[in-house]
Amino acid sequence: MRTAGVDLSASEDRTAAATIEWEAGSDYRARVGEPSLGHSDEALVELLAGAEWVAIDAPFGWPQPMVAAVHAYAADGRWPTPGKQSFRLRRTDLHVHDHVLAETGEKLWPLSPSTDRISLTAWRLAGLREAAFARSHIRFDRAGGDRVVEVYPAAALALWGLARERYKASAKAREELLTAIEAAAPWLDWEPDAREHCVESDDALDAVLCALIARAAALGLTEPPPPEDRELARAEGWIHLPRKGSLDELLRDGRE
Repeated sequence: MRTAGVDLSASEDRTAAATIEWEAGSDYRARVGEPSLGHSDEALVELLAGAEWVAIDAPFGWPQPMVAAVHAYAADGRWPTPGKQSFRLRRTDLHVHDHVLAETGEKLWPLSPSTDRISLTAWRLAGLREAAFARSHIRFDRAGGDRVVEVYPAAALALWGLARERYKASAKAREELLTAIEAAAPWLDWEPDAREHCVESDDALDAVLCALIARAAALGLTEPPPPEDRELARAEGWIHLPRKGSLDELLRDGRE
Protein backbone atom coordinates (compact mmCIF):
# COMPACT_ATOMS: atom_id res chain seq x y z
CA MET A 1 0.00 0.00 0.00
CA ARG A 2 1.06 3.56 -0.68
CA THR A 3 -0.35 6.35 1.48
CA ALA A 4 0.12 10.03 0.77
CA GLY A 5 -0.06 13.05 3.04
CA VAL A 6 -0.58 16.67 2.05
CA ASP A 7 -0.02 19.68 4.28
CA LEU A 8 -2.09 22.03 2.16
CA SER A 9 -1.53 25.78 2.14
CA ALA A 10 -3.11 28.60 0.19
CA SER A 11 0.41 29.11 -1.16
CA GLU A 12 2.00 26.52 -3.45
CA ASP A 13 5.40 27.29 -1.88
CA ARG A 14 4.19 26.18 1.56
CA THR A 15 2.29 23.12 0.35
CA ALA A 16 4.13 19.92 1.30
CA ALA A 17 3.50 16.33 0.29
CA ALA A 18 4.94 12.98 1.31
CA THR A 19 4.33 9.30 0.60
CA ILE A 20 4.90 6.15 2.63
CA GLU A 21 5.29 2.70 1.08
CA TRP A 22 3.97 -0.03 3.36
CA GLU A 23 5.94 -3.14 2.43
CA ALA A 24 4.71 -6.67 3.05
CA GLY A 25 6.90 -9.72 3.60
CA SER A 26 8.94 -11.31 6.35
CA ASP A 27 10.53 -7.98 7.28
CA TYR A 28 7.47 -5.76 7.25
CA ARG A 29 8.49 -2.09 7.12
CA ALA A 30 7.17 1.34 6.17
CA ARG A 31 9.43 3.54 4.06
CA VAL A 32 9.00 7.31 4.05
CA GLY A 33 9.69 9.01 0.75
CA GLU A 34 11.44 12.36 0.68
CA PRO A 35 8.86 15.08 1.39
CA SER A 36 8.66 17.90 -1.12
CA LEU A 37 7.31 21.45 -1.11
CA GLY A 38 5.95 23.72 -3.83
CA HIS A 39 3.00 21.71 -5.16
CA SER A 40 0.51 23.00 -7.70
CA ASP A 41 -3.04 21.64 -7.84
CA GLU A 42 -2.05 19.62 -10.92
CA ALA A 43 0.81 17.97 -9.01
CA LEU A 44 -1.49 17.19 -6.09
CA VAL A 45 -4.05 15.56 -8.37
CA GLU A 46 -1.24 13.32 -9.68
CA LEU A 47 -0.33 12.47 -6.10
CA LEU A 48 -3.93 11.58 -5.27
CA ALA A 49 -4.12 9.33 -8.33
CA GLY A 50 -0.98 7.42 -7.33
CA ALA A 51 -1.90 6.54 -3.72
CA GLU A 52 -4.41 4.11 -2.26
CA TRP A 53 -5.22 6.44 0.67
CA VAL A 54 -4.61 10.18 1.04
CA ALA A 55 -4.85 12.42 4.11
CA ILE A 56 -4.98 16.20 3.74
CA ASP A 57 -4.47 18.78 6.47
CA ALA A 58 -7.04 21.38 5.35
CA PRO A 59 -10.72 22.06 6.01
CA PHE A 60 -12.97 20.19 3.60
CA GLY A 61 -15.85 22.61 4.15
CA TRP A 62 -17.36 25.44 6.21
CA PRO A 63 -19.86 25.63 9.09
CA GLN A 64 -23.32 25.15 7.61
CA PRO A 65 -24.93 27.92 9.74
CA MET A 66 -22.40 30.37 8.27
CA VAL A 67 -23.04 29.09 4.73
CA ALA A 68 -26.80 29.45 5.19
CA ALA A 69 -26.42 32.96 6.63
CA VAL A 70 -24.28 34.16 3.72
CA HIS A 71 -26.77 32.67 1.25
CA ALA A 72 -29.71 34.40 3.00
CA TYR A 73 -27.88 37.71 3.12
CA ALA A 74 -27.01 37.52 -0.58
CA ALA A 75 -30.60 36.62 -1.48
CA ASP A 76 -32.59 39.19 0.48
CA GLY A 77 -30.38 40.92 3.04
CA ARG A 78 -31.47 38.82 6.02
CA TRP A 79 -28.77 38.12 8.60
CA PRO A 80 -29.65 35.65 11.38
CA THR A 81 -28.29 36.00 14.89
CA PRO A 82 -25.62 33.30 15.24
CA GLY A 83 -25.52 30.91 18.14
CA LYS A 84 -22.35 30.43 20.15
CA GLN A 85 -19.52 29.26 17.84
CA SER A 86 -21.99 28.24 15.13
CA PHE A 87 -20.50 30.55 12.49
CA ARG A 88 -16.89 29.87 13.50
CA LEU A 89 -16.61 26.13 13.99
CA ARG A 90 -17.95 23.02 12.29
CA ARG A 91 -19.40 20.02 14.09
CA THR A 92 -16.13 18.17 13.51
CA ASP A 93 -14.08 21.01 15.06
CA LEU A 94 -16.18 20.82 18.22
CA HIS A 95 -15.83 17.03 18.21
CA VAL A 96 -12.03 17.29 17.95
CA HIS A 97 -11.90 19.56 20.98
CA ASP A 98 -14.22 17.38 23.07
CA HIS A 99 -12.63 14.08 22.04
CA VAL A 100 -9.01 15.13 22.58
CA LEU A 101 -9.94 16.69 25.94
CA ALA A 102 -11.72 13.51 27.05
CA GLU A 103 -8.92 11.19 25.91
CA THR A 104 -5.83 13.21 26.89
CA GLY A 105 -6.92 16.10 29.11
CA GLU A 106 -5.44 18.50 26.54
CA LYS A 107 -7.41 21.49 25.26
CA LEU A 108 -7.01 21.75 21.50
CA TRP A 109 -9.08 23.90 19.15
CA PRO A 110 -8.82 23.61 15.35
CA LEU A 111 -8.58 26.87 13.47
CA SER A 112 -11.86 28.28 12.20
CA PRO A 113 -12.37 27.70 8.44
CA SER A 114 -14.61 30.78 8.31
CA THR A 115 -12.77 33.37 10.45
CA ASP A 116 -9.07 32.38 10.46
CA ARG A 117 -6.58 32.57 7.59
CA ILE A 118 -7.01 28.83 7.07
CA SER A 119 -10.21 29.77 5.24
CA LEU A 120 -7.98 30.55 2.23
CA THR A 121 -6.71 26.96 2.39
CA ALA A 122 -10.30 25.71 2.46
CA TRP A 123 -10.93 27.64 -0.76
CA ARG A 124 -7.96 25.93 -2.36
CA LEU A 125 -9.14 22.51 -1.17
CA ALA A 126 -12.51 23.12 -2.84
CA GLY A 127 -10.68 23.88 -6.09
CA LEU A 128 -8.56 20.77 -5.68
CA ARG A 129 -11.73 18.66 -5.47
CA GLU A 130 -12.88 20.21 -8.73
CA ALA A 131 -9.53 19.46 -10.37
CA ALA A 132 -9.71 15.86 -9.17
CA PHE A 133 -13.22 15.60 -10.60
CA ALA A 134 -12.05 16.93 -13.96
CA ARG A 135 -9.40 14.20 -14.08
CA SER A 136 -11.17 11.23 -12.48
CA HIS A 137 -14.87 12.24 -12.39
CA ILE A 138 -14.84 11.75 -8.62
CA ARG A 139 -15.32 14.53 -6.09
CA PHE A 140 -14.03 12.82 -2.99
CA ASP A 141 -16.54 12.56 -0.17
CA ARG A 142 -15.94 15.30 2.39
CA ALA A 143 -16.74 12.85 5.19
CA GLY A 144 -13.84 10.60 4.13
CA GLY A 145 -15.72 7.91 2.25
CA ASP A 146 -13.54 7.90 -0.89
CA ARG A 147 -10.11 7.10 0.61
CA VAL A 148 -9.33 10.81 0.92
CA VAL A 149 -9.66 12.06 4.51
CA GLU A 150 -9.37 15.37 6.31
CA VAL A 151 -6.87 15.21 9.18
CA TYR A 152 -5.34 17.36 11.91
CA PRO A 153 -1.73 16.36 12.76
CA ALA A 154 -1.63 18.18 16.12
CA ALA A 155 -4.63 16.19 17.36
CA ALA A 156 -3.12 12.94 16.06
CA LEU A 157 0.10 13.61 17.99
CA ALA A 158 -1.88 14.23 21.18
CA LEU A 159 -3.83 10.98 20.76
CA TRP A 160 -0.65 9.03 19.94
CA GLY A 161 0.87 10.33 23.18
CA LEU A 162 3.62 12.33 21.45
CA ALA A 163 4.72 15.75 22.67
CA ARG A 164 4.05 18.41 20.06
CA GLU A 165 5.20 21.53 21.90
CA ARG A 166 6.94 24.04 19.64
CA TYR A 167 7.56 21.61 16.77
CA LYS A 168 6.13 24.20 14.40
CA ALA A 169 8.72 26.77 15.48
CA SER A 170 11.87 24.84 16.38
CA ALA A 171 14.11 22.44 14.46
CA LYS A 172 15.28 21.07 17.82
CA ALA A 173 11.68 20.30 18.80
CA ARG A 174 11.12 18.59 15.43
CA GLU A 175 14.24 16.47 15.96
CA GLU A 176 12.96 15.44 19.39
CA LEU A 177 9.51 14.64 17.98
CA LEU A 178 10.99 12.51 15.20
CA THR A 179 13.06 10.60 17.74
CA ALA A 180 9.89 9.94 19.77
CA ILE A 181 8.03 8.79 16.64
CA GLU A 182 10.86 6.39 15.77
CA ALA A 183 10.83 4.97 19.31
CA ALA A 184 7.09 4.33 19.03
CA ALA A 185 7.36 3.07 15.43
CA PRO A 186 10.73 1.29 15.05
CA TRP A 187 9.54 -0.17 11.75
CA LEU A 188 9.76 3.25 10.09
CA ASP A 189 12.51 3.67 7.47
CA TRP A 190 13.52 6.82 5.62
CA GLU A 191 14.61 7.50 2.08
CA PRO A 192 17.88 9.49 1.89
CA ASP A 193 17.35 13.06 3.16
CA ALA A 194 13.68 12.41 4.03
CA ARG A 195 14.21 12.72 7.77
CA GLU A 196 16.43 15.78 7.37
CA HIS A 197 13.71 17.52 5.38
CA CYS A 198 11.31 16.96 8.29
CA VAL A 199 13.80 18.52 10.69
CA GLU A 200 14.23 21.51 8.38
CA SER A 201 10.54 22.08 7.62
CA ASP A 202 7.46 21.74 9.82
CA ASP A 203 5.38 21.59 6.63
CA ALA A 204 7.33 18.52 5.46
CA LEU A 205 6.92 16.88 8.87
CA ASP A 206 3.17 17.55 8.84
CA ALA A 207 2.94 15.93 5.39
CA VAL A 208 4.59 12.76 6.77
CA LEU A 209 2.23 12.80 9.76
CA CYS A 210 -0.69 13.05 7.34
CA ALA A 211 0.61 9.99 5.43
CA LEU A 212 0.73 8.07 8.73
CA ILE A 213 -2.85 9.08 9.54
CA ALA A 214 -3.90 7.97 6.05
CA ARG A 215 -2.67 4.49 6.96
CA ALA A 216 -4.71 4.61 10.17
CA ALA A 217 -7.78 5.48 8.11
CA ALA A 218 -7.06 2.61 5.72
CA LEU A 219 -7.00 0.16 8.63
CA GLY A 220 -10.15 1.49 10.26
CA LEU A 221 -8.17 3.07 13.09
CA THR A 222 -9.72 6.52 12.76
CA GLU A 223 -13.05 7.76 14.04
CA PRO A 224 -15.65 8.26 11.27
CA PRO A 225 -18.57 10.62 11.81
CA PRO A 226 -21.29 9.09 13.98
CA PRO A 227 -24.54 8.24 12.17
CA GLU A 228 -26.32 11.35 13.43
CA ASP A 229 -23.58 13.61 11.99
CA ARG A 230 -22.93 11.77 8.73
CA GLU A 231 -24.98 13.98 6.43
CA LEU A 232 -23.65 17.15 8.01
CA ALA A 233 -20.10 15.82 7.66
CA ARG A 234 -20.65 15.31 3.92
CA ALA A 235 -21.22 19.07 3.68
CA GLU A 236 -18.83 20.46 6.31
CA GLY A 237 -16.05 17.85 6.23
CA TRP A 238 -14.93 15.50 9.00
CA ILE A 239 -11.52 15.35 10.70
CA HIS A 240 -10.43 11.72 11.03
CA LEU A 241 -8.80 11.29 14.42
CA PRO A 242 -6.65 8.20 15.02
CA ARG A 243 -7.64 6.07 17.97
CA LYS A 244 -5.72 6.77 21.14
CA GLY A 245 -2.37 4.98 21.26
CA SER A 246 -2.84 3.43 17.81
CA LEU A 247 0.50 4.43 16.23
CA ASP A 248 2.06 1.03 16.89
CA GLU A 249 -0.94 -0.65 15.20
CA LEU A 250 -0.22 0.80 11.76
CA LEU A 251 1.65 -2.39 10.81
CA ARG A 252 -1.16 -4.54 12.19
CA ASP A 253 -1.67 -6.46 8.93
CA GLY A 254 2.02 -7.18 8.73
CA ARG A 255 2.02 -8.82 12.16
CA GLU A 256 -1.07 -10.97 11.62
